[in-house]
Amino acid sequence: MHSQTLPEAWSDSTHVLADRLLIKNWPATLPWEPVVPDTLAKEGHLLPVVLRIDQLDAEQKELLQQHLSVKLGSGLTSAILIGSHLSARGMAHQIAGHVLITLADDTRALLRLADPHVFVHLLWILPLPHLASLCAGTNRWSVPFQGAWHELQFSDRPEPKWDSLPEASSIALANVGLINEVLATLPAPTGLTELWRVGQQTNEWIGIAQAEFGLTGASDCVAFARHGVLLGKGFSVHPSLSPHLHAARKTPGLYAERTASLSQRDWNNLIADIEETNRKQEAS
Repeated sequence: MHSQTLPEAWSDSTHVLADRLLIKNWPATLPWEPVVPDTLAKEGHLLPVVLRIDQLDAEQKELLQQHLSVKLGSGLTSAILIGSHLSARGMAHQIAGHVLITLADDTRALLRLADPHVFVHLLWILPLPHLASLCAGTNRWSVPFQGAWHELQFSDRPEPKWDSLPEASSIALANVGLINEVLATLPAPTGLTELWRVGQQTNEWIGIAQAEFGLTGASDCVAFARHGVLLGKGFSVHPSLSPHLHAARKTPGLYAERTASLSQRDWNNLIADIEETNRKQEAS
């Protein structure tokens, strides 16, 4: 993975792919090609758009680069850069075949692949044959993250497939929104590799919250996963947390509410207890 500045990534790219919901304030005169399969014509306002950079005049290129330089709160920007021989319409057609994905239970989900907040997780969630299918017809993608553009080149690709996702990938994909909520509360990762590691770890804790503790409230799952990432194993049995955790099965949101009201002194004592318990377990 190669890190570049925006001007470097721009000069190596041919297309801009954007999530329509993230570019509402961008110039309306840009020659976007809608990425809309026939089956989703009524949902076009929710789907991506793409354009070829060589179809822009000098003023449009300058305006677009200004928008791409604006970072969102997560350190990401609002679009993705792509390199490809395809026309804008050809690229729209290629990507349109991937805005719907079949999950393990044979239901279909809308995939917000043009949102950088989602795309960065697809790189660890999707199996390689699915990534190969998504990136067919392209030779590079550049993803914005923490002030740099990270060039992803796809060589030695497996046979592309866009069939049903395995169960683990389906669950992780469904959890992307919760994962990003947890990541927003944690120290900023130092790079994409750490983002993927913490994202996978967060997904595991969300799974534990749902499967082992029966949590259904989104805020409870986010709080539980955050505590899991920060505190590690053993936190769920601590007497300061365990009663709220079990009560949240019947009252969604209770675990997040009660743990948010703990004082810093409470947390310091709790962390000291967990560390002491872990030391004793390692020594035994």
